[in-house]
Amino acid sequence: MNIKKLILLATLAFPVTAWSQATEEQFYKELARISREIETLSGSFTQTKEFRSLDVKVVSKGKFHYARNREIRFDYTVPYEVGLVVDDLTVKITSGDKTTTYVLKDQKNAMAEMASIMNYCMKGLLYELKAGYDLAYAGDGPYHRVIVKNLKEDPANVFDRIDLKFTRENYALEEMVISEKSGYITTYVFGNLAVNVAR
Repeated sequence: MNIKKLILLATLAFPVTAWSQATEEQFYKELARISREIETLSGSFTQTKEFRSLDVKVVSKGKFHYARNREIRFDYTVPYEVGLVVDDLTVKITSGDKTTTYVLKDQKNAMAEMASIMNYCMKGLLYELKAGYDLAYAGDGPYHRVIVKNLKEDPANVFDRIDLKFTRENYALEEMVISEKSGYITTYVFGNLAVNVAR
């Protein structure tokens, strides 16, 4: 291949790479801007948990509520009534009249990982996860997709990857898929959103 063809190929490839990087940067900036304006956010969710080697799916449903700088709350209604409240420091699980509190930094399980990453998403600080995770961004039709993986291979890591799907229209987190090393796959789908923004 002659030098002119190489230069032409390099010239054609560069704008695509630069545009992709600009789009990724724009996504993180816009997510942060929109998230800063949200005071509260609520809606419904469906959680599907499945095991790769078994043909078994467990579907749970409920409502969620997010209050900026306070908490994310999941109220499961199907198949059981269970409450899950996450703030910056703890996860509280309530079933019946019993509440169990876990310190987030002491936990190495999928629930703690999900809670922490959801917290970063809701605050618009997803880009800050780069300190401990590899983030792979893709603009995919009507969605922004981010794949989250641990930076270091560690036996204590509970998940292979977490796939996040945001709508392009309003940057809402529509779906989160947690693929655990144990073989479990948990999918959260969020809908019926009601948003209160700062005025």
